[in-house]
Amino acid sequence: MEMVERELQARASALYSLESLRNALLKASLDPTATERLEAIEFGNLQSRIREELQVLSKLKSRFARDTLNIGVVGLMGQGKSTLLKSLSCLTDREIPAYEGAACTAVRSLVTNREGSVEVKVAFHSEQTFLEEVIHPYYRALNLEPLPHSIDEFEHAALPDQMPTRATDEAVYKHLKHDYHQNLSHYRHLLSFGAEPQERSIPIDEVPTYVRQERNAHGDLESFKHLAVREVKIFCPFGNTDVGKVALVDIPGLGDSKLGDETVMLETLGKTVDVVIFLTRPDPQRYQWRKIDTDLYDTAAQALNNLSGRAFMVINHSRRTNNLKACKALKETLKMKVVSCQIADCANPEDANQVFDEVLNYLADNILNIDEEYARQCQDRLTAIQSNINEIVQAAQKVFWCIDGDPVRAIADTFEDLFGTDRDGWWKEITIAFQKLRLEFAKQAKQPADGLQDGIDDVYATCKEEAGILSVADPEAEIQEQIKASNPMKAYGDYRDQLRTLLSDHFSALDEGLQATTEALKEDVADVLTTVGGLDALTRSTGGSDFIRELRVMIERDHPNLQRLQLGLAIVDDFELSYNGLIEPQIYQHLIRLSNIQLEGDEDADVTLKVGPGTTAELIYTALQVDYNRTAARIKAALEELVYQPNIAAYARIEKFIDNIIYHKDAQKDWKKFLRRVQTKIWPEEMGRLEQENTRQQNWLTCVSRLEGANRKDTIVFLNWQEF
Repeated sequence: MEMVERELQARASALYSLESLRNALLKASLDPTATERLEAIEFGNLQSRIREELQVLSKLKSRFARDTLNIGVVGLMGQGKSTLLKSLSCLTDREIPAYEGAACTAVRSLVTNREGSVEVKVAFHSEQTFLEEVIHPYYRALNLEPLPHSIDEFEHAALPDQMPTRATDEAVYKHLKHDYHQNLSHYRHLLSFGAEPQERSIPIDEVPTYVRQERNAHGDLESFKHLAVREVKIFCPFGNTDVGKVALVDIPGLGDSKLGDETVMLETLGKTVDVVIFLTRPDPQRYQWRKIDTDLYDTAAQALNNLSGRAFMVINHSRRTNNLKACKALKETLKMKVVSCQIADCANPEDANQVFDEVLNYLADNILNIDEEYARQCQDRLTAIQSNINEIVQAAQKVFWCIDGDPVRAIADTFEDLFGTDRDGWWKEITIAFQKLRLEFAKQAKQPADGLQDGIDDVYATCKEEAGILSVADPEAEIQEQIKASNPMKAYGDYRDQLRTLLSDHFSALDEGLQATTEALKEDVADVLTTVGGLDALTRSTGGSDFIRELRVMIERDHPNLQRLQLGLAIVDDFELSYNGLIEPQIYQHLIRLSNIQLEGDEDADVTLKVGPGTTAELIYTALQVDYNRTAARIKAALEELVYQPNIAAYARIEKFIDNIIYHKDAQKDWKKFLRRVQTKIWPEEMGRLEQENTRQQNWLTCVSRLEGANRKDTIVFLNWQEF
């Protein structure tokens, strides 16, 4: 049974997934045939049927797991249930209180026949079961909010002072407020922490304090421990020693407006009871079957299958009230279907055991057949569920049959068409685009680099405008002050150093022109890859070097086996024109002439001014002008010989890049692998639709397969009929 419970739950889960997916697919744009087939699948009420069978299995499992046959005693309050139980079990008012007046037994009791001394165990509510099984039903019935989720919340809850207007609701409200809420401090200490109830053995003399509800003349409770009790178990030897492993289940009386009684009764009958004795004690003056009696029978039928084959009616003959005539009248007019109806004095052990013997004999002769039939009916229903699910599986497997062909093959064929060859498709377009780009760079290699040429002209103009000491208001006066502070030779040398540093700073700006050339190359490559290749969907960048770098990182991270593409992108991404390597040597071979160091072999170099002690500021100023202008002009001339180099370097880099990603023998293969992996992003309209369709079909078939696997017939059988 436990295995079948798990398998049923697996079926319910798989059915839910399939039905949810079916509903989602019906909202999508599918082939009309597929839509029609999806709509034709009838899930019906399978989920509710499975839930019902899970409840049945839970009841069966609890009943079959017991080592006793249990006889339930059901009746409205004050009908003599406790009296009957005492007569059968030989217990007294100490263990099962029974007094005249209102209901006195407040909790469910299980009285089990067992040799030896009497033993009593009390199961106390945990805080969780107390709230869920006792308090929450009151809140829901009275529409009170919010539900308390802890005992502290219940204790501090502000219950309204105004009583409900209806009499029934008023009685229910009184139980909640005056019994449970106001008296919480009297019984809270008995509630166990956590989720599970706790069981304790108690002395026999204390039993009444846990099961009896005592009220004063005003109807107020005077005993409180029973409010925390979930169940009482009593083990004792019955008067009839031949009854064997039998237990009597005392279910609290109904009709006193105490919520939870019906829930307790249904749970008890479904899991704890094999047969039930309905007990009624008619009034000697006003006797007839009432609606409340038939309602009680109907309520019991909800929980106990085949109630007519499990129910006995006992009409309690009270000699004190002399109601025998009323008992006979009720027996003659009984309409409820029961195994038998007897009139018996429940206070008389002989009468009670006569009823008991009839019930036991009936159990001995029929209980196996009754339970076998119940189990067989359950098994038949489970088999029917298995068959109905199999019909769903068969219908679901055909939803996408022969619709638009095989989506996997369609995806492969469409990709091949889109990627193309040397004659058509993506590959042809990207190849032609890079061939055009290579031609453009080949032409540019024969032209000076505009960025560098413009940069040289700009820097040379800056050198003229910002000449340091040469461009101040009165340079000779400054030079004269420097001569006074030191001497003409030192003044001349110091100013040459200043001019050399100034020229170096000015010409360092040419690095920006070189960077413009490298960025232009990366932008051109990125433009082809995005506009012609459609790869812009793969990164967040807007283009240029950022795009090249992000694409390179993505391929290196996610596609490490595509080495040819990685190398090609690295060639472009790493392309830099170095100022230090290209420009700076040309500058410093002339700047060095402004230094005060004379290299070996330079003895015959031009000397603008030979400074002596009498050299004037005017001469030094003139010499500095010559030095500065001549050096700037020489640097400009030297750099103009390099203006072709950036374009030549860019052309060489483009050639190397295209050789790797177009003409290499592995290039097309790597591109095809890569684009196949990202095809839905590159061709969202063409490939996205096919991929979506394939994903839908695969998800559907996976759900169908899961349901089919969960619906094996051998997992739904819980009884071996031959052994049974």
